[in-house]
Amino acid sequence: MGNSYAILGLGSFGSKLAVSLSKLGNTVLVCDIDPARVDDMRDKVAEAVIADVSNPDVVKELGVGKFNVIILGMSSHFEDQILALTHLKQEGAPKIIAKATSDVQEKILYRLGADEVIQPEKDVAERLSRRLTWHNISDIIDFKGAAIAEVIVPGRLSGKSLLELDLRNRYNVTVLLLRKSGSTENIPTGPGTMLEKGDQLTVFGSRQSIIELFKED
Repeated sequence: MGNSYAILGLGSFGSKLAVSLSKLGNTVLVCDIDPARVDDMRDKVAEAVIADVSNPDVVKELGVGKFNVIILGMSSHFEDQILALTHLKQEGAPKIIAKATSDVQEKILYRLGADEVIQPEKDVAERLSRRLTWHNISDIIDFKGAAIAEVIVPGRLSGKSLLELDLRNRYNVTVLLLRKSGSTENIPTGPGTMLEKGDQLTVFGSRQSIIELFKED
């Protein structure tokens, strides 16, 4: 059984997120002041409401405490977003994720009590720039002081076993998954597993070590 989410603000980001969450089996309520945007979502989510969430009475009627997460996607109307965030905090929303369009907005939203603030365009741009710069690293995500990354085995690591490379002890990097070049299936790994140039790995460990190991052939 999925979780329950309320998405307040149906711009491009909010609409796509709502559909994706709903398809994954979650219960999703969406809310926006624009009737056309709300009508477009009625058959895609559990509930679609036309309302102004900068109004404290509206936020109270939504019963925000019943949702696992509230997502505020109203960053293009930042004053309304600030008001909505304030009302949500007052009504005891358990977790609030807010969308920002600038670092200044991000700082303000955190100061007002948002649990998490995201900047989708900035995040996508940074990930793309890393992928273009580090040719063997297709994605890297920070995780509790370390990182998880999707990487391609460079030529200088090719023809060596995991035992020989000893990545965990020498570089603080652990291989979690291995896919041979051209395959979509993960295969079991062990100390004797040989790496070949072009193999796809999912690794976990020190962010800097991952970058140094895999950024170049």
